[in-house]
Amino acid sequence: DAYRFRPITPPSVPYSDPTEGRDPEYGASINYWLGSAGAEGSGGQEAAPEAAPVVEIVDAAGAVVRTLEAPGRPGVNRVHWNLRDEPNEPVQLLTSPLYADHIAVGGEGRPAPGSRQISILVPPGRYTVRLTVGDATHEQPLTVIKDPHSAGSEADIAAQVAFLRDVRADFVEAGKAVDRVEAVRVQLATLARFADDQALADAIAALDGRMVDLQMEMVDLRLTGQGQDGVRFEAKLLQKLGYLTGGISVADFPPTDQELEVKARLRDMLREHLSTLDALMEGEVADLNRMLQARGMLIVTDR
Repeated sequence: DAYRFRPITPPSVPYSDPTEGRDPEYGASINYWLGSAGAEGSGGQEAAPEAAPVVEIVDAAGAVVRTLEAPGRPGVNRVHWNLRDEPNEPVQLLTSPLYADHIAVGGEGRPAPGSRQISILVPPGRYTVRLTVGDATHEQPLTVIKDPHSAGSEADIAAQVAFLRDVRADFVEAGKAVDRVEAVRVQLATLARFADDQALADAIAALDGRMVDLQMEMVDLRLTGQGQDGVRFEAKLLQKLGYLTGGISVADFPPTDQELEVKARLRDMLREHLSTLDALMEGEVADLNRMLQARGMLIVTDR
């Protein structure tokens, strides 16, 4: 059993106190034993020593909510689950910040300003811990228990989790739109270097401007991640969606009427941006591709 504790106030401790103790890790502590030559497989056979163990948390509906990085040392191993589900993939930008070309972007990209990875605290209930090593699978039950000191009910928690999952789904969809725009902009930057006539160069510049305008509605391309430039401009769509998940997830209560209204407004904004992106791909991007094909050049795609 693991208690889903909710903090009332942030801990207040002095820094660098040599007498300060260390609390146990939050959440569920999962322990397992591996033989020196690998865990036992089916039929009493030993799994290959190089087979890395996998620990999965499965909910009552049979869906995997979290996969944990599991140590594979011979003997007793321990891994902690913080009672949160799998976070979304990070949103990455492949272009330098606006007005800051000196900031080079590597092959991995750079984090999109204001974006976040949202991992939701799972509701109370029965879960299963599944350990897999090679072809051997072992399962044990795990119960997540509601904080007895929390005033919110389990129905309140269920409403909150449903709300958070909806907002995260919108965040992921917005992130994919940002990825699509980034893919186009990177190609346009390359094509601009090889444009051999003014008409093509003008078309590339015009399309890039439209893409930047659209992308700026979802993520602020001026932010560099340096200094305090994050406080100079208004929040964009990704940042607003992320903030909405942070505001509601600090206690066991359902979303307020205002939060539900903001969620609906942000979803409408997202739908408008997605519609604009599709129109650009079917219109101006298609027009540019016809110009490129006529010159024997590669076309632009958002994938």
